[in-house]
Amino acid sequence: MSESFDERRKYLRIYRNFILSYHEKGKEAAPNSFSQVNNVSKGGLSFSSTYPLKEGAVVTIDLKTPFITDSINLDGVILSCKEKVPDLIYEVRIQFQEIVPEVLVVLEKIENYSKDLEG
Repeated sequence: MSESFDERRKYLRIYRNFILSYHEKGKEAAPNSFSQVNNVSKGGLSFSSTYPLKEGAVVTIDLKTPFITDSINLDGVILSCKEKVPDLIYEVRIQFQEIVPEVLVVLEKIENYSKDLEG
């Protein structure tokens, strides 16, 4: 019997609308480089962008959550960027690079909070 894609996931995917800002590492943030998280896990996240981002590029994410007052900073590699609305909205998937322990604690809080809401 084959297992579903969700059963094979390494990390639990969480669907919460946290706010983030993003920019390609080493470049200035473009106007309107704010978005909402589509989903997040300890391995990466998905969000919508108003402009295309190149696969393989490294982006810096500043993520706002209700669990800490400051934003958390994450770097990730763009796995894909798919056009959802022509020339207007792009769905971006990133995989986190190194996660510092403090950020991992916040991601675990997000995961635990979501489990509590479901259970």
